[in-house]
Amino acid sequence: MLFTLVPNKYKKWCTLFGGFLIQISLGLFMTFGNMLPYLTSYLRVYKQIDIRYTQTVWIATLYGISFSLSNLLCGLLTSTFKIRPKINILFGGLILTTSLFLTFLTIKTSFFLIILTFGILFGFGSGFAYVAPLSIAMKWFPKNSGFSTSTILLGYGLSSVFLNPIETVYINPNNLSPDLPYSLEYPDEKYFSNKELLERVPRIFIILGVITAGLQLIGLSLLAEKTGRLELEIVNEIEEETESLIEPVKNEQINSLGIQYENPNDGLTLNQAIKTPIFWIFFLKIFTQMVPCGLIVNFYKTYGQTFIADDKFLSLIGSMASIFNGMGTFLWGFLIDRFPYKICFLILSTLLVSISSTIYLVQYLNVNIVYGIYVGLVNLCQSGIYVLMPTTFVKTFGAKNFQAIYGALFMSTLLSSFVVAELGSQSVNFGWAWLFLTSGFIALF
Repeated sequence: MLFTLVPNKYKKWCTLFGGFLIQISLGLFMTFGNMLPYLTSYLRVYKQIDIRYTQTVWIATLYGISFSLSNLLCGLLTSTFKIRPKINILFGGLILTTSLFLTFLTIKTSFFLIILTFGILFGFGSGFAYVAPLSIAMKWFPKNSGFSTSTILLGYGLSSVFLNPIETVYINPNNLSPDLPYSLEYPDEKYFSNKELLERVPRIFIILGVITAGLQLIGLSLLAEKTGRLELEIVNEIEEETESLIEPVKNEQINSLGIQYENPNDGLTLNQAIKTPIFWIFFLKIFTQMVPCGLIVNFYKTYGQTFIADDKFLSLIGSMASIFNGMGTFLWGFLIDRFPYKICFLILSTLLVSISSTIYLVQYLNVNIVYGIYVGLVNLCQSGIYVLMPTTFVKTFGAKNFQAIYGALFMSTLLSSFVVAELGSQSVNFGWAWLFLTSGFIALF
């Protein structure tokens, strides 16, 4: 393991970097919005399967469902059988990478099998490995859990910055735009017809599989779990620094949200947590905020193609959105370590409602970069959900059963995935304006 080569006093920073690399690989699905037109065009034009964008979005829906379920399963297994977090990462990463290699084969066969490999299997692997790097890092930074969470999740947010250009440059090096209308009735719904472009679509999954496997192996080897033995070694090397590492975090017996436990390193069980009103308030908060995020993140390119005829620019929007996502992880991490949760969430939800309610009007400005900024701000809000929630959960319910409680709360994204898929499938019937307004109203709730 690479972390054994690092001096003990730097192992916590080594762990942050390892978690960062792992999250880059898990964040691959953040590029789904970029891949959606290529994947759908391949199935529709090259394989002659009667399918539309409104149907292929169910890949993302099944990914979200599988991600949520595996997150919960991982938490339950960890709390019940005391499985090491690095085992969870190894198992989840293996499934995730295998699913990409299998998609190279299934995309040539049927849409159902693509849902199975790129949706369900990929989501299961991602969910199983998602929380473990966060839980390892939080033990190194007990007083700054917002900082450790935001640093690691920066990798998830920046994933598209690295992977979107790889996908676009390989599949569409000549910057072709979709040119084949669905029908005379829907002339704005277009698909790629270039044979050479479509033939490259399956091979991108081999490339992505190799990249994610490398990131996971390096990241896993850099993670250093803070065990009692390692703490003792650090004490022997740097006594004054260790005091701040192993000093118990002082905490009142009843925290600001009314949850009672004696020590922040202890905490509630999942059964105790689900009996508290605050658990279900958090559940609803995640659900309502993930609907507009999921709709815009998954359909930004499909909707953007209706008024922007530049595929590379739309791909660039995805990369730019990832930069917003990455900046957001630090922004929200900074805010949650210094301000009350309610203030942070009020800022996030106000921004999200404003954007989702007005994004449809951007096309009338004829300034494409504004659309990119809008999509970027939605990604910034999405990163806020992923940073604010786990940081608040561990402060609210305690660290002992964090993975199980976080997994249960993340089941709310299962419901939001269904809503996003249903809204997306109705785009041809009701139009994008009503869909965005509906998602904004849900967020307002």
